[in-house]
Amino acid sequence: MIPRLFLSFFLILCCMPQGIAAEVLGAGTVQIVWKVSNRFRFFKDEADFKKQEQAWSEYGMHVAAKDGSVEDNDMFYYNSSVLGIEHMLNDRRIPFTKILRTKFDWRGWAAKTVDDTCYDPKSRTHAACGGVDAYINPTGHDIEISLKSLTSGPALFKQYTCHWQIGDAPVQDANCDETIRTSIPYPDGATISVNVDNERPISIDVKVKDLLVVGLGDSFASGEGNPDVPVQMDETHRVQNMYPAVASRDVTGSARWLDQACHRSLYSYQLRAALQMALENPHGAVTYLGYACSGAAIDKGIIGPQTYVEYQSDDYQSQSPQVMALAGGRGDTQMNWFLREDCREKPVQEQGLWKCPGDKFKRNVDFAFVSVGGNDIGFASLVSWATLRKGPVTRLANWFGVTTSPDEFAANMQNVLPGAYQRLARQLEKSMPLNHDGLPYDASRVVLTAYPDILADENGNTCKGVTDGSVPEDAFAANQSMDRFANWLVVRQDKMDAAHGKLESLYERMKTTADANGWTFAGRAHADAPFKGHGFCAQRQDRLDDPAEVLIMPCFGNAPRPTATCLPGILSKATGWRPYDPATRNYPYALRQRWVRTINDAYMTVNQKVIDKSGYIDEVSSARNFIETTGGMHPNAEGHASLADAMLMDLRPEIKKAFQVDQ
Repeated sequence: MIPRLFLSFFLILCCMPQGIAAEVLGAGTVQIVWKVSNRFRFFKDEADFKKQEQAWSEYGMHVAAKDGSVEDNDMFYYNSSVLGIEHMLNDRRIPFTKILRTKFDWRGWAAKTVDDTCYDPKSRTHAACGGVDAYINPTGHDIEISLKSLTSGPALFKQYTCHWQIGDAPVQDANCDETIRTSIPYPDGATISVNVDNERPISIDVKVKDLLVVGLGDSFASGEGNPDVPVQMDETHRVQNMYPAVASRDVTGSARWLDQACHRSLYSYQLRAALQMALENPHGAVTYLGYACSGAAIDKGIIGPQTYVEYQSDDYQSQSPQVMALAGGRGDTQMNWFLREDCREKPVQEQGLWKCPGDKFKRNVDFAFVSVGGNDIGFASLVSWATLRKGPVTRLANWFGVTTSPDEFAANMQNVLPGAYQRLARQLEKSMPLNHDGLPYDASRVVLTAYPDILADENGNTCKGVTDGSVPEDAFAANQSMDRFANWLVVRQDKMDAAHGKLESLYERMKTTADANGWTFAGRAHADAPFKGHGFCAQRQDRLDDPAEVLIMPCFGNAPRPTATCLPGILSKATGWRPYDPATRNYPYALRQRWVRTINDAYMTVNQKVIDKSGYIDEVSSARNFIETTGGMHPNAEGHASLADAMLMDLRPEIKKAFQVDQ
């Protein structure tokens, strides 16, 4: 009887290449596998995409280790992928542990990426990767190719040299266990074949499906509240001898944005959703055009020009400087920005709507992501109504029309929103080349996203506020979250309940009008309540001393209660910062219970300032114009990631169909 060990050795020898006695690379033994290297073309540097890809993979390993069936874990993985990536990249702790990292970049992941995108902030076009035309219409995509064994036995690929033929390019030789890189022409693709000496090649036809995704809308779409590089606070300089001041006194000390005027950032849920589409489809790519702008409405922003949230004064040393919001000209609109990049001719206006002459588009659009409507009906003014104190401030606000009562808000939903959406629908049909499924214009590829519920506490209930005055205001988390501006702002329970009650009505109205225009309504952002437990007043009760969970503003001095702001005067001298040092322990992108920027968060993260024409901060005008709160009551990075996940749950069937390659 032949010993088993000897028999195994004999079989291996028989299979060794002596003129190659057995087939090494056959259709039944190996498979050619490939993927696009940088599938999110908005990132200039492939390494930035790889970081996101690696974070997604690591998150998948954590989810796979959870108790539960494979099917349940897979569903959880895909439905929380963007949020999971955010946790992997921006968690101050080692993900899924309580262990603090020794090396943590307090600025967040976008700070290392914002300078390596295809968006040119100077021209405000997507021209930074070889020009707009090269970005809009790629001529090829870099791909990675390797061999995968289809047999259960060991693969001995490394013993052989593979000869790779990609289209008409010269043959590439490499060890068969190596991954090779090449460029595939777009859109035609190429045939890839591989063989070893003395064998017939195996081959596949490879085509990359590149989708063009356009992002339009308001501050919820732009990423407001989440600058790519947050402002840095100073430990020694203080405002009113109490509150943190920015580290630099000129424009260089301001928060930095992908687009400064629009406060558009890489944290935008529209961008994150497009990025996740690219991550999930290895044989495809996404070309992303983002135009969303903070403060935009339909008529003033998307179709017509708007004023920006950035302000400038003529002279900060003047006793009464002239302060103006930045604004562009007639063509400074989101639709014109899109058309000047995708239209071969100069865009024109017809009856107030933008148009590409002769419909000479450079490329068809696959999806148009839209978030708009809130500014049209006064959402920010409703928040102002709910938080401004009674008295002279409220009367002044009413006089200037910056507050909207719940009844007025409800009336605007009924009377203003449908007409505004109809005008947007006409504009998109006139100027957006959404040609799909044999339709000259497929309105279902317009995706309108619902607004989330931002007014809930950690238990999912409406944020609590003052009732009869028997409890100090600062006992309520909602009031702690804006104590820097407590002279003007306070949350009262009756007003908060009234404002909260209109959010469900807004969701229903948006759904009805979206359906009427044939759009896809991504309603899970509200209907599935992803922000339940994560509103602006939410806190992790087991981490109340964590700077990320603290709601009150750091201040220099003493206070009568732990939740109260510091007192001015002699008590504030030489007593130190509380509850944390704003220069060394401010973590704007660390994970936290709330997924909404509070008024205090906006001060510590954005700290919007009026800049004079010489490039210096005009502190007096900044405080007078109340712009240091810009970004408050908007989703933070975790909130945007959750919104992206919610939208993708609504869209994945259509996305899968869109990525199918036409042979």
